[in-house]
Amino acid sequence: MALFNRSLHFIRFYSATTKAACSTNDQKQFSEIVKQLSKFSSRDDLLEYSQRSVQYQYPLRMMEEAKKQQHDQNSLIEYARFLNDELKVRVAHCISHFQMLPFLPAANPTLLRLHERYLNLFEKLNHFPEIVTKNDEEKFSRLIQIFMESNTDVIGQLSNGCRESARYFKIYDVMKQFLDNILLSRLSMRLLGEHYVALRRPKPDWLGAIYMKFILNDLVQGCINDVSTICHDTYGAVPAVVIDNNLPQPFPYFPSVVEYILRELLKNSMRAVVEHSKTLLSKSQNLTTYFESNRNKPLIKVTFTSDPADEHFDIVINDLGGGVADEEQEKIFEYMYTGQSEHHEKACESETDMGDDILSDFQERMVQSSKHMFGYGFGLPVCRLYAQCFNGSLNVRQIPSLGTDVYLRLSFIETTNQNVKI
Repeated sequence: MALFNRSLHFIRFYSATTKAACSTNDQKQFSEIVKQLSKFSSRDDLLEYSQRSVQYQYPLRMMEEAKKQQHDQNSLIEYARFLNDELKVRVAHCISHFQMLPFLPAANPTLLRLHERYLNLFEKLNHFPEIVTKNDEEKFSRLIQIFMESNTDVIGQLSNGCRESARYFKIYDVMKQFLDNILLSRLSMRLLGEHYVALRRPKPDWLGAIYMKFILNDLVQGCINDVSTICHDTYGAVPAVVIDNNLPQPFPYFPSVVEYILRELLKNSMRAVVEHSKTLLSKSQNLTTYFESNRNKPLIKVTFTSDPADEHFDIVINDLGGGVADEEQEKIFEYMYTGQSEHHEKACESETDMGDDILSDFQERMVQSSKHMFGYGFGLPVCRLYAQCFNGSLNVRQIPSLGTDVYLRLSFIETTNQNVKI
């Protein structure tokens, strides 16, 4: 009960001080959140679920079960019941992470809105009727679909909330632990949700969210094409990227995880190459012409291979983007650190200063962020976190004044070991 009592104490105290600390709009937003929290009726169940352990799902078992669930309605109903119960555990854990924040960061309106969202989700899951019939399962699937569609902006909200309240985090590791916990929970819940939704709509060569004929080369080329378009829209020029494919055979995987990581890494490399190349050229030299002349000597190279002996595959990205300054080397894996230009920082500041109309539409901002070379300063830390979730690693090696080598290692999922758990 202490978990929920802390929230009630927080609400009473903040309500008493909000007039002095907040603008009129902030007061109105907080007032609405307080009303919602005061109506929360599942506090006893929240306490119970917050103390329960997560039941991790292992990809090999997920594939085996999916073969039955795609063709057996009773198995699908059983999985829906499991998912409802398991999501309550994981959402309750997220809520506890919010409630363990230091007081002032927890009082940040942006983080508070996200906290409220998880409380509302727990309420909906907790009050959902027992899933017994096909009709029950269909209704539950709609709830999961809404949950996934409405949570595409979580990284944006976390970034803005932590940036706004950064000075109140006295210790960086407190913020890091909070973000690690929330983002890992978000990834696992999203994968489980995508898996369930995909099970209801079987497709050839897919078992739920797992693509059984995943070809890494195809995904890498697709990411290069997408990021090249963004790079051209941003700079008007695109450096060539060459692929060295030493892993031609298909294998089962979650494509969305690899795609997210690769897009972020390729954005970093392309941006570094463009910015570094601009410093090397005279005003009379054209960036596009320079890149065209280097087609036979690509400035970015992506190599991937595998080591069946240790059940991992590796992706290495080498770029000639000048590397990172020594004083920045230790910061690149910190949340909210970004090497973006001063012009972009000012644009972000002015966007934040525009008030509620901008801040209220985080989902649109996340969509727009995916179309920009600069993001929220969460790219590398989230990529490393996701790699670790898949029993892998992400490391960066700087070559002074020359470029950067990025080493991504991920575990195969069609193995008998249980190193990858969702």
